[in-house]
Amino acid sequence: MKNSKLYIFILLNLLVLKAYTQQDTLRDGLDVRVKYIPTLSESIKIPVNPNPEQPKSSKPNFNYAVPDLNTAINPTIYTIKPISLGTMLLPKLKNNYMRLGFGNYLTPLAEIYYNSVRNKTWNNGVFFKHLSSSGDRDFNNFSNNTLAVHSKRFFDKSVLNVSALYHRNAIYNYGYNSGKPKEDTLKNVYHLFDLNLGLENLKSDSINLNYKVDVNYYNLSNSYDLSEHNFKLGGSFRKKINDIPFQLYTAINSISNLSNGASAQRSAFIFNPRVNLGDESFYIKLGFNYTFFADSLDTKNHFYPIAEAAYHVVPNKLTILGGITGNLNINTMRSITSENPFVRIPTYSNTNNKFEMFVGVKGSFANDFNYALQASIANIENLLFYVQDSSSRQRVIYDNGIVTLTTLSADLSYQVGDKWRLGLLSKYYGYSMSELKNPYSRPSVETKLNTTYNIGDKFLLRGDIFYVGERSGGILSPNSGNKDAVTKIKLDPFVDLNLGIDYRYNKSISVFINLNNLAAARYMRWTNHDVYGFNGMAGVTMIF
Repeated sequence: MKNSKLYIFILLNLLVLKAYTQQDTLRDGLDVRVKYIPTLSESIKIPVNPNPEQPKSSKPNFNYAVPDLNTAINPTIYTIKPISLGTMLLPKLKNNYMRLGFGNYLTPLAEIYYNSVRNKTWNNGVFFKHLSSSGDRDFNNFSNNTLAVHSKRFFDKSVLNVSALYHRNAIYNYGYNSGKPKEDTLKNVYHLFDLNLGLENLKSDSINLNYKVDVNYYNLSNSYDLSEHNFKLGGSFRKKINDIPFQLYTAINSISNLSNGASAQRSAFIFNPRVNLGDESFYIKLGFNYTFFADSLDTKNHFYPIAEAAYHVVPNKLTILGGITGNLNINTMRSITSENPFVRIPTYSNTNNKFEMFVGVKGSFANDFNYALQASIANIENLLFYVQDSSSRQRVIYDNGIVTLTTLSADLSYQVGDKWRLGLLSKYYGYSMSELKNPYSRPSVETKLNTTYNIGDKFLLRGDIFYVGERSGGILSPNSGNKDAVTKIKLDPFVDLNLGIDYRYNKSISVFINLNNLAAARYMRWTNHDVYGFNGMAGVTMIF
């Protein structure tokens, strides 16, 4: 094996040496140079054109036959489970309400409201309330009792309402000047019976006639053989004609006042039409107030033009408005004693708002803060005021001339959902008197601030602050028919602070505490009639 490898190695060396020797020989040998001209031979062409054969294809014929066979199929039926949408029953409502409480000055409170269950045909209810107090001074006690029933009958296109009310209010004219009068000479008990019948249709389409008709009768009497019978038939009607909304309020009012056997009859016919125009950027209301009034002394027609216009500068944010108005306010025994129950024997004269002009702005900020600012000036005839006579009785007197009344008002409110609400209402009154020297018992400034705060639907906090500016009280001189014979008495301004808290134990039971007149200010609302000092009440509210 080793010898073979040796032989191959020697042979390769010899071949290399030989090649090297030949290369040197050629380089040293003859060098031949000849010019080379390349030539191409002529190509051989095929003189025949191609003629390929066309392939032949044949379409096959297929025959199909469907056998006539009937196969029996047994269907399988599955029961489909209906989709559940939850219960269709309406939630059960608790229709009854009861509030019981007790406070200092021996002040019991009972308030009960009982209503029928939900029904598509009827709705009936009964209401009762009692509130009384012994007071902290001689004869400043009172007692209020109210009993009311109502019933509604629902038809396909209308609702019939029937209600009846009895109210008893017992008070004492405790604002005597000197001495201690007998109790029976101070006590005054009011009895009010009120009946009402109403019919209203349910058509929401403004093209059809929408109406609401009311028939009302009440009788009010007191301990001094005074009584008042009042019958009123009135109706409101609305209809759109040629896309223009029209509305009308009209009424007939008959009033009879009895005093120690003598009677006085007063009647009025009221006709107040309106037309409303506008679109998304403005509205205009045009119409008039007309009242025909007749009594034993005189018969008069009262006509007042009505116009109001508003322009929405920024929709829902800023609206500018203004207008003119006027009306005849018929003063009654009920309207006077509702404002001042210490008036024993009222006198009647209608307050005639001859002309009133107003301007204002209203709107909202961030959908939580609402505002309304307004200024007005009015010329009013027979404006009503209150003074006290020498026998410590509250009396009604009128300024039979034209009183110019200027009013500035601001209404602000702020609300954060259902948790917190804050409201402020403030009014300023400026009087330019005619016959009387002072606007007796009427304030120049009134301000009310109220707020509620809800803590987790468990605690509800309430707060109210009332401010009434300085007023002019007066005592009418005895046996004097001269209205200027009034001795002026200064009624100081006052602040009344009230707080309340409700604790909701559950959805049906809650307890409450109300604290009134925290400053214990014995201010006078009417001449020589000061209010209670600090008073509080606690109780329970139940819904069942």
